[in-house]
Amino acid sequence: MKQKLLLLLSLSFLSVGLFAQTTTNIFIDGTLAGQIQLNANQNTGGLSYSKSTYKNIDRLSIEIKGKSVDGGYYRKVEVMGDGLTPMLVAEETVGAVGQFIITDKNIIKRLKKGNAISLYVVKTPANTKSTEMVSRVYLGTLTREK
Repeated sequence: MKQKLLLLLSLSFLSVGLFAQTTTNIFIDGTLAGQIQLNANQNTGGLSYSKSTYKNIDRLSIEIKGKSVDGGYYRKVEVMGDGLTPMLVAEETVGAVGQFIITDKNIIKRLKKGNAISLYVVKTPANTKSTEMVSRVYLGTLTREK
């Protein structure tokens, strides 16, 4: 009986982990422009916008929610271009959990030119005694339609 109960509990924990999702809301100049929903460990997906959407952009805001990014962590968003090093590391907005505001001129120019950016969240455990590793979760890619 105990074996069946243990097996049932372990299967339920595995199934919950398989369906973990991250939702990324993208705001352009304060207006919701789209939403990206990714399952855990998914490395592709994103949004594509028309040239007119990026024409007058001044601010890009990102709001993240989901099991893969919740918890007691310090969060930063890395904005990646073509290289291996981040173009920008954005800190979480004070007082707004899971919200990041990007106003960097180089990133705005890159979007206007039609070049893609990829977004990742880096999670660092808030507890300094934790043995948990720093993790990196893919949030999506923003591109411009040709």
